[in-house]
Amino acid sequence: MATPPTVWRFCRKHIDIDMTDMVTTVNNKCDSVIKDKNIYDNNNCKRINTFIASDLAEVEKICTSEGTLNSQSQMMESKKMFTLINCKLKHNDAKKPNCQYEGILLTNRKLLVQCDNNNRPVHFGGYIADGRSGL
Repeated sequence: MATPPTVWRFCRKHIDIDMTDMVTTVNNKCDSVIKDKNIYDNNNCKRINTFIASDLAEVEKICTSEGTLNSQSQMMESKKMFTLINCKLKHNDAKKPNCQYEGILLTNRKLLVQCDNNNRPVHFGGYIADGRSGL
């Protein structure tokens, strides 16, 4: 079955298993990965983008057996914890292609994702850590 465009966009914008190869390179990886994947906001630098350090198959499980409906967000909440990388724009007035990011490694976070009718993730809604949500 072909991957629907919305799932492909979700994967391009939020899934990158290699982001945490070396914690010290997270900052450099934010710049290059965002540029390589062409992740911008209306052709401007995106203020923040979160990457899930996992593969799509693991994230897809949130939409079925490995997730529960979060009553507050009405999105699926992962049962297991994930590692995330928040890439935050260093200078809010930066213009494409001069987007520079600070990468922040976040561990042990539950994900909130919106799923389509085929139980595939199509929107990253944020994360939960210690009972508090982020993004």
